Amino acid sequence: MLVKKWVPCPLWDVTGLQDWLNEEAAAGYALSEWPRWNFIGWVRFREDATAPRSRYCLDPIGERLGEAELRSRTGSYGEYGWRYVGKVGQLYAIYRCDDPEAPALYSDPESLSLAMKKQMRWMWLGLLFWLIWPVALFWDEWPLLFHYPAEFARELILRAEVLIPIYGVMLALAILAVSWGIGTFLGVRRVRRFLRRGAWPPAGPRRYPERRYFRIGCIITLVFVLYLGAMLISGGERKENLSGPEDWDFPHVTLAETLPEGAELLWEYSDAKLIHRDTRERSLLAPEQYDVAQGAMVKAPDGKAKEARFYLEFVRAVSPSLARTVYQGRVEAQWHTLNDYQESWVENSLFNDNDQGAYVFHRKEELSWPGLDALTRFTWQYAGETDVDTVYVGLAGERVFAFHCIGVSDPDIALELFVSRLDDEN
Repeated sequence: MLVKKWVPCPLWDVTGLQDWLNEEAAAGYALSEWPRWNFIGWVRFREDATAPRSRYCLDPIGERLGEAELRSRTGSYGEYGWRYVGKVGQLYAIYRCDDPEAPALYSDPESLSLAMKKQMRWMWLGLLFWLIWPVALFWDEWPLLFHYPAEFARELILRAEVLIPIYGVMLALAILAVSWGIGTFLGVRRVRRFLRRGAWPPAGPRRYPERRYFRIGCIITLVFVLYLGAMLISGGERKENLSGPEDWDFPHVTLAETLPEGAELLWEYSDAKLIHRDTRERSLLAPEQYDVAQGAMVKAPDGKAKEARFYLEFVRAVSPSLARTVYQGRVEAQWHTLNDYQESWVENSLFNDNDQGAYVFHRKEELSWPGLDALTRFTWQYAGETDVDTVYVGLAGERVFAFHCIGVSDPDIALELFVSRLDDEN
């Protein structure tokens, strides 16, 4: 009859595992199958009348022991009465002997230490893998985290319901995996240190950490799946499209109001022309997020038909400190974009020989303005053009705004109107 029993020892504990197998043999149970998936730890035994006369021994095999070498070892050990019955993961091969007079596989600690030497080399490589693996897991996030931390923090605030749980689960699973890998490495090294000193390693504590790691990982994954299900039912990131200025329930400025004196609006662009859809988004940390755009052909004061565009972003965070983080991230993102765009043009030679680069200039200026806690202005001019593009990024309490003026649209008029409407809202 088959019975299942939980492994009581860590997998690196060669003495503890051997003692446990021999205890089960003395109780009349012979090993039938070791679990293929170590984190389950449910070992199959069968009742065997000959089991009390048998004994078990573990042989270090290392991570890359081939089947040919395993068969060679098994053949050699078979001459002394030991037969192969399974493997403990990639750490040990399990042998059983029914002859009480047969010599032990390892008669002294030094010989077992030599057998573990190759295993330790692979354990060092395994440790290196577990240390590198989190770097690969978060590969896309490291550049933002180290080079543009404010931009990274801004994304976390604006998409808190999705990004914080995702990064939290990834980090928790990474910590579990790395701690398991480091724990196994330290355990095997502990065993070999005893052997190199000429002493048999004592059995470790009777607890099986792999199952604990597995349970915690399953709980984390289950909670995350349930959370995603709840998010889908409730509408995900709560993003909605807006039909036009009549839905802009926040302080805003229209394109027509930003035109200089003497300019005349000819016709407005459609969404398809703008390649932009007005949206409202929400998150737990920033419940109001508007992103809108306007564009039109304008008759300039000099009588020429010119283009004008006005892009506006508005965020209301739950606290001024979070709003300041959003503001800093928006400033960093704008400067990051301008520099990257400049480098991309230079690297790909997308300009004529007479041009200096993507921009004739681009600069960032920190300004002060009544009613605002912080204000930054970005200006740049494309090579071969006379118009100067301007972006203002501002902070007022728990509110953050950014707008981009292109063509005839006047950024200073827009700023004055927008700040006055922020004051009116207060």
